[in-house]
Amino acid sequence: MRRLIGITPEKEVFSEHRRISNLILAGEVEYFHIRKPSFSEKEMRDYLSCFDNPIVKERLSLHDYHNLAFEFGIGGIHINKRNPLLKPEYDQKRISVSCHSIEEFEKWSSVADYCFLSPIFDSISKENYTSKFALSDLKTLFENKILNNKVVALGGVNFENIKELTNIGFTSFAMLGRLWQLPKTMFITPNKDSDALIQDCEKVLEGGIKFIQLRMKETKDEEVVNVAKYLRTLCNKHCALLTVDDRIELLHTNLFDGVHLGKNDMPIKQAKKITKSRYLLGATCNTLDDVKKATNDGADYLGVGPFRYTTTKKNLAHILGLDGYLSIIKGMEETIPKLPIYAIGGITVEDLKELKQTGVYGVAISGSICNAQNPKKEIKEILNVF
Repeated sequence: MRRLIGITPEKEVFSEHRRISNLILAGEVEYFHIRKPSFSEKEMRDYLSCFDNPIVKERLSLHDYHNLAFEFGIGGIHINKRNPLLKPEYDQKRISVSCHSIEEFEKWSSVADYCFLSPIFDSISKENYTSKFALSDLKTLFENKILNNKVVALGGVNFENIKELTNIGFTSFAMLGRLWQLPKTMFITPNKDSDALIQDCEKVLEGGIKFIQLRMKETKDEEVVNVAKYLRTLCNKHCALLTVDDRIELLHTNLFDGVHLGKNDMPIKQAKKITKSRYLLGATCNTLDDVKKATNDGADYLGVGPFRYTTTKKNLAHILGLDGYLSIIKGMEETIPKLPIYAIGGITVEDLKELKQTGVYGVAISGSICNAQNPKKEIKEILNVF
């Protein structure tokens, strides 16, 4: 049986508490480790107070301020270099330990419920944190029963290499960097009535898409909120993100994980003062200058397009095509930090492989799915590429 354990990023990110809770309650992640080494005790207390579900709190583990585990009903305590002491009262809690050698694992495995062994691969989230272990040696250690089901693979673990690690002998895996990356396929809701729009969203979520942008340009706020209430429940169930197009004033409803702003909406710099790190902030771009400005102003991801003509959107900007993406991505690499770029605008399944080769992070799709004779097959083909 495969066990996945999540780890928080050091700095708080958008919708962090909701995303952790959804992953636990959906059974996607068994435990979640709260690792915030820069937090003061007050900051940690404030952070933990945002969790109100006792099932979720029991599945959390603290890396720091272990005393708060008893105050807040947190189920696990994690032993590491910052907090190396295993106290008698910890017997009431689930114990885990950070290990960076086989000798450390042998020392701790008899007293801990499980031990992180890292880095197995080069880390996704930490620079210069490179693999210490040969996979062939690890396989031999499992065969000789030196490693067992108490060991958890950490460091560079992703959904692609879990199978390789399983063949070696691992049954438990911890993820940090990959778990917090944005999904690479975004579904933008079509111009339909509310019931039809919700039905489309149900299909894409069941198909495996984890990112929905609610775009209802011609609709009153009240109706947008009503639709969002239903979609929020669906997205929680499927551990998916839900953002709203344009209507940044609706973030206060706590229904959305973020907002996407077009070139004629609120300026990104002004919007960042509202979203801060609490909400995801996306920006529409058409040129390299747009990309530079949105990045400097604080956007978290970029919707760059249109790839080709689309009937979904009025007043289209300059059509980019493959060459347009190649030019923009090359310019990004030469001049500024690289944000995730989603290609958007009239994209079909036949375009995906060539688009991926340009270096775009992901795709934002609407019509290709909604107009497909077999939406489930269409979604599968999209997810196979992105």
